[in-house]
Amino acid sequence: MPDKKQAPAKDNRLLVKLRPSSALRAAEARTNLQPLYDTPQPSATSAFGLDAAAPQWFLAEMPDGAASPWDLAHARVAAQLGVSESDVVFAEPDLVHDVYQDTNEEEVGAGLAAADQCEANPQDGAHGKALGPDAFAWHLDNDHSQLGAARDAVEFKPPRTRIAHLDTGYYRAHETVPEHVLRPLERSFVEGDADRHTAEDPDNRVFLVDNSGHGTGTLGILAGGKSASFGNVYLGGAPGAEVLPLRVSDRVVLLRTSALARALDYAVEQRCDVATLSMGGTPSQAWAEAVDKAYMAGLCLCAAAGNHVGFTPPQTLVYPARYSRVIAVCGVMADGRPYADLKGTALEGSFGPDSAMKAAIAAYTPNIPWPRFMCGTVIRHNGEGTSAATPQVAAAAALWLEKYKHELPRDWRRVEAVRNALFASAKMKADRKHFGNGVLQARAALNVKPVFPRDPSPKSDNSFSLFRVITGLGVVEPPPREQMFNLELS
Repeated sequence: MPDKKQAPAKDNRLLVKLRPSSALRAAEARTNLQPLYDTPQPSATSAFGLDAAAPQWFLAEMPDGAASPWDLAHARVAAQLGVSESDVVFAEPDLVHDVYQDTNEEEVGAGLAAADQCEANPQDGAHGKALGPDAFAWHLDNDHSQLGAARDAVEFKPPRTRIAHLDTGYYRAHETVPEHVLRPLERSFVEGDADRHTAEDPDNRVFLVDNSGHGTGTLGILAGGKSASFGNVYLGGAPGAEVLPLRVSDRVVLLRTSALARALDYAVEQRCDVATLSMGGTPSQAWAEAVDKAYMAGLCLCAAAGNHVGFTPPQTLVYPARYSRVIAVCGVMADGRPYADLKGTALEGSFGPDSAMKAAIAAYTPNIPWPRFMCGTVIRHNGEGTSAATPQVAAAAALWLEKYKHELPRDWRRVEAVRNALFASAKMKADRKHFGNGVLQARAALNVKPVFPRDPSPKSDNSFSLFRVITGLGVVEPPPREQMFNLELS
């Protein structure tokens, strides 16, 4: 069976934004065009649920032979789809994003079952990594994230605050699976999954492939239940919240543009309050619009800043963490040092540029408890990366939203209110370069009452404004073709 890291990508598939009249005609006439989103629009006028006024996103299978996916996007898409050129608003490749690095995904050698590697690895102090206190889930204590005190201070009551968990799926048999998982609503957006109505990692049933288990680990950090092996205490930061697992990738290096866009749209449809995403990639117009829709609907998206090794990319924040309407989550080590400037081949967190750190915050990593895939009671203690930090911030956001849920409007203002609470209460604010607004203090955040700004944060943007200034093109909204070139350059 082939290594899934080498899974071939369909490089002839585009995401195309079309005006509805032409989109309907093309969709009815050609089998290679399908709506990107399943969610019907409120003013649906056709079988495709299209608003009569708004352009819509489609997936289009294009002819093979172009030099690159972006060549296809810039080619005469309209002619190949059989629509008017004026009705093609935007086009971009449905890329497989492979820039996000994460050492929490583990390979199992040929002939070995995942269960053969069920070891509770200790903390790892190599390469300059800081060790946490010798206590289970040390990152939850008052000297670190304060998540333990914060969860003790909030009682979840129906309707519970709901968190969308966008990851690689999870191992249902692990003892730390959250108590309030919404199994009937689970979905997979991974191409090739036989059952789209479950977010269970299909590797649960395959014993000779891999032991990636990324989603199992982040789910435990987010809202994990009690561990009998460690005093029967809760692992997760927000175990009382509802959790909606959404499988968006088989591996963190196989995140397809369309899968994440669809998952965010579904999270909005299911009225999720928070979303946690411990992966990312390069910029996408479809992502930007999905993020903006989620933000305007009141969904607070917490996304990993990214990881790298040494001088390899990505050195700066990945997308969608880089968008201004997303909370970007960076890393801080147990001793207060940034999760950066480590030695040798150690994984370390990405940060910057300064303009992208305005909506960033840091949480603790490495050496975080990480529930182990295919090992029902095993929790290793060397979880790392901004993947481990991100669900901590999402948990803190859920706790704050639960406390103040009866005071919050169901729109973008609740996102700004919870961001203000997390940022205002954070510690270690002086190091804006690495931590943005500071280091998470979840219990202190609960004391910050809702504050609603007059205006929303700027829209998610992929353009190079500097390019327009130095070329004399001005600072007005760039036309679609220029936006496509900007996106390709990014």
